[in-house]
Amino acid sequence: MNPETLNLLCCPICHGDLTLRDSKIVNREIVSGVLKCQLCERSYRIADGVPDFLVRELLSDEDRKWMLEYDNIARTYDILMEIIIPSLSLGLEPLGRYNWAKQLNVKKGACILDVATGTGRNIPFLLRQVGLNGKIVAMDISKRMLAYARAKIRKKRWGNVELQRADASNLPYKDNTFDAVIHVGGINTFGKKRKALQEMTRVAKSNARIVIVDEGLSPEKEETFLGKFLIKTNALYRCKPPIKLLPKNVKNVKVKWNFNLLWPHYNMEFIKKS
Repeated sequence: MNPETLNLLCCPICHGDLTLRDSKIVNREIVSGVLKCQLCERSYRIADGVPDFLVRELLSDEDRKWMLEYDNIARTYDILMEIIIPSLSLGLEPLGRYNWAKQLNVKKGACILDVATGTGRNIPFLLRQVGLNGKIVAMDISKRMLAYARAKIRKKRWGNVELQRADASNLPYKDNTFDAVIHVGGINTFGKKRKALQEMTRVAKSNARIVIVDEGLSPEKEETFLGKFLIKTNALYRCKPPIKLLPKNVKNVKVKWNFNLLWPHYNMEFIKKS
C-alpha cells in the first residue's frame, strides 16, 4: 500500500481517521502494519500490502455465503474471466469492460473506485481512462479473489492501483473521495443493496458518475421463450436494476439493457448531486 493512500481511508464503521502503527515499509510500500481508528479505536491489519477492513459481525448471511463461495472458486473464476469468457465472447467481453470504463467519463489523473473488483478484471480498462497520473482503488470481500488481483498488479507493475478487503455496505473511504465509481457483477446478490448504494454515493465526489452493471433480462426479453430458458439456467437473470433503492442525493438515472447469450445484463448509471 502506498503511504499516500492513507489520505483516502477511514474507519468503515464510524468513518474516523486512521493512524498507522507497527508498519513495515519496503520500497516505499507499506507491506504490513495496523491501522487504528482515532475515534472508535478499532484496529485493521495490513498484510502483503492489503488492508483488511472487513467487519465480520456486520456481514449479512447472504454476503457471508457469497464471500465463502468466491473464496472457494477464486482460481477457477480467474481462469474463466481472464481466458475462457474473453475467447468465447469473440472480444465482446473486453469491449464491454472498455465501454463501461469509458462511460465513467473521467479525465486523466482521476481517482476511480472499483467496488467488488474480484480478480481485477476491470483494472486494465480503468487504467486507460486515468493514465499514469491517475489512481485506481479496488476492493472486494473475498480474500482469495484479492490475492489473484494482487498477483496480477505485481506482474503488470501497476504502481497506481491500490487494493483493500472490505464489505461494499461499509466502505473504508472518506466522504467525497472518488471522481467516479464502478461496480460490475455482484449487487444482485448483496445482502444490503440499499446500504451499498448509499456507500458508493457517499464516497463519490459531487457530480461524479456511478456505473453499476449486473446480470438481468429486460421485461420484454424475460417473457420470451429464450428468456424463460435463460432464467431456468440462472435465476439471477430475473434481477432488475435497483433504481428504487437509490439514495435521494442522485440525479440523471439511466438504465440500458444488453442482451447476449453469454451474459445478459443491465447497465445503470447515475450522478451524485452537488
